[in-house]
Amino acid sequence: MSDKGPSSFNDLSGSPEDSPTRVELEPLFSRAGAAPDGTVVADTPDTGTAASTAPSSAGPSLTMNGRWRWAVVGVTTVLVVVLLGAAFVFGQPKSGTPSTAMLYAPSNTAVLVELRQDLPGDQHNLLAQFMSHFPGFADQAAFDSKLDETVNELVKKLSEGGPKLFDYEHHFKPWFGGQVGIFSSNLNPSAGTPPSMTLILTVRAGQQARLESWLSPESNDGWTQSTYEGRTIWTGQFLGSSERLSLTWSDEALLVSTRIEDLEAALDARAGRSPGLADDQYFLQQLAPLHADRLGTFYFDGRAMAQQMRDRMGGTLGIPGADDALLDSIAVRILGEIRAEGDHMAVTTRAERAANSSMPPLPANRSTDLAALAPRDALVYAEVRDVGQTIRFYVEQSLLPLASAGAPVDLSGLQQMLGVPPQDFFDFIIDAAVSISGSAVAPEIGLVATVDDEVIATARVNKIVSLLRAAMQFGGGATFVVERHGVATVTVITLRGGFEGPPETSVALTVTGGRLLLGTPDFVMGALGRTRDLSLAARPEYQAALAAGGANNAGVVFVDIAAAITAYESMIPADLRAEYSLNQQPFLAPLSHLAMISTTENGQQVNHVFLYVK
Repeated sequence: MSDKGPSSFNDLSGSPEDSPTRVELEPLFSRAGAAPDGTVVADTPDTGTAASTAPSSAGPSLTMNGRWRWAVVGVTTVLVVVLLGAAFVFGQPKSGTPSTAMLYAPSNTAVLVELRQDLPGDQHNLLAQFMSHFPGFADQAAFDSKLDETVNELVKKLSEGGPKLFDYEHHFKPWFGGQVGIFSSNLNPSAGTPPSMTLILTVRAGQQARLESWLSPESNDGWTQSTYEGRTIWTGQFLGSSERLSLTWSDEALLVSTRIEDLEAALDARAGRSPGLADDQYFLQQLAPLHADRLGTFYFDGRAMAQQMRDRMGGTLGIPGADDALLDSIAVRILGEIRAEGDHMAVTTRAERAANSSMPPLPANRSTDLAALAPRDALVYAEVRDVGQTIRFYVEQSLLPLASAGAPVDLSGLQQMLGVPPQDFFDFIIDAAVSISGSAVAPEIGLVATVDDEVIATARVNKIVSLLRAAMQFGGGATFVVERHGVATVTVITLRGGFEGPPETSVALTVTGGRLLLGTPDFVMGALGRTRDLSLAARPEYQAALAAGGANNAGVVFVDIAAAITAYESMIPADLRAEYSLNQQPFLAPLSHLAMISTTENGQQVNHVFLYVK
């Protein structure tokens, strides 16, 4: 769904002007659905137009004459065709526009990472605004020079210890077009096979000669030439390096690969001789919701790696099917982006859930008020959906391999003790959240959950308490105290430590108001008496994250980074504080909080991660 238009690869033995064998690559073909300039267009079905029928000059009649009948039929037919055509066009999944680097990725790409040093669209100003909170970037007017300085130092550090010290300002900037792409077709190569890695660096318009003037001297000694589909490929080693590389370049991009076959596959994908990642409909459909302007894009396809692991592992764990959940979590495709948003950085990922996966179904999107039960100063808060269903799924999945192996587990005794099948014991839980606050000395940790039936939930919790009481009869010091807190009945269980064990540990639990509360007594009592204005739900930072990611969601994570840093600083030994204050604290001080909002969209798990600065 993109135009793989002309990029001319030259004979690398001379300059573009001097080479008598220079070949200009004309467009091989324009892909369906793409305009010559690379703009994606929809394939719109043809629709006819209706010929209008002039009204009769005769007077009104109680019956419609033939011409009027056919006019109405004709207009109706056209309207139906137009509406169906519009539904077809606009109802189709939209496709994104691949970048230049993506056009070189073959269809079997397992990992792709793209970085946009050219900072497209609004990313320049928004990144400058974000970085202004960090040391050295306070002056947004000097952002470009500071960015170049930072990249220059990075390139020097990466090339340290190598055959030559590279300098971004002199070796790369004159010709570099601003897009970097790295992709691999095999993350788990067999023994003796070189790793698969291909690097794409776009070339600034009209600066191919400057690239060649820098690169040609580097690839003269010991390098061999080969021709592939009319293109010259150089293979060899840079001075002082043992890594064998293959490379070629054009007026569009410099390509460097660890394997010549991967370089050829990249050229085939770009020229349209073989399918590329830019032809994959899933990739294009997931690319479409992402922003056109972004700092980076990443893609992962773990299906081939999961199959390799499945073939190698077989039944090595001894339990048939035990590997399925792990491998299915790897055998997914994930596409994501990173963007600067001024006061925060935003990372969005879109991950598939295969229909035949042994993973649980994706959770439903809902909004809850569970955050109103968490303290305002919560250090970490995480909220998930469909907890009871998920527990049932994993219990059932854990029993299936045993049954298939001819060794089913007899759970009748456990079922009689619990009163229900084990997989159904927690089916009353809908959504749940975990909150951590307080200090290392006096932590407040707890779980709050919504229940679909308070009577059943109370009975199940009482069953757990009864079983714990019975277990304590066989040893172990524990006390059970029942307290009233308003309309709630709270059970506080205190475990006493031994002579060298930890001090007393208390846990409180209750079911009230359609909620299950479980945690330290301070947490549970605090949640029961807390008003909304004193809760996490009322914090502007939390509300801003919900507004950005969606209040109607499938899960939430909130981390107060500033508070965590403060807690960490209180534990730094005195002899390390000076070094921390000089080299670490200035870069950590601007950080405020992190939030992740997860949603389920048309069978995809979409995660929005936001890193905020103060």
